Amino acid sequence: MTHRSGIGLIPAGLVVALLGAGVGKSYVALDGAAQPLKGAFNKDIGKVRVLMYVSPTCGGCLRGAKQGQQDVLATDADSSLRIYVVWAPKNGGRLQDVAPVTAIVTDPRAAQYWDGHRVLTDAYDRMLALSGPCAGIFMLYGRHARWEGTAPPRPDYLEDAHAEEFQRPHPQYDARRFADTVRAMLKAGTR
Repeated sequence: MTHRSGIGLIPAGLVVALLGAGVGKSYVALDGAAQPLKGAFNKDIGKVRVLMYVSPTCGGCLRGAKQGQQDVLATDADSSLRIYVVWAPKNGGRLQDVAPVTAIVTDPRAAQYWDGHRVLTDAYDRMLALSGPCAGIFMLYGRHARWEGTAPPRPDYLEDAHAEEFQRPHPQYDARRFADTVRAMLKAGTR
């Protein structure tokens, strides 16, 4: 069995290695208005929010999500942090690809979604000038960010797992640097 990636097919062994022996978490399919994510995002105003926008068939996205779990989420148990993982239909990703990869992000503060209607996929492609077939965007929203209208808000900070590969205008994703930025934002809100 293989999965597609931005640079070809991902061997099943690599997917298993990325997932470990974990069992997938549940996920929710977003509707044409990005609900229930939009509602959860606004309900969590006052909290720092991480949004991982990743494809279930992209090796860089899967590695980035795993690094995010290990280097960001597992290193900071702050209850004022919320995590949204949006699995995007990019790089050939399909609904049936989502369930197995949800095991990558195991943090209990995380909620996982499938963007089958391409609401966020199309919005982020336009907003962030995402050239190339992959997602792999790791975004950070401050405590006051609010989602108004149909498009999601512009992130306060982001890193891109494919910035160098596709010459995109965002910093290349570095999980440790991203974790430091998350901690700084969490600390800033506690003063």
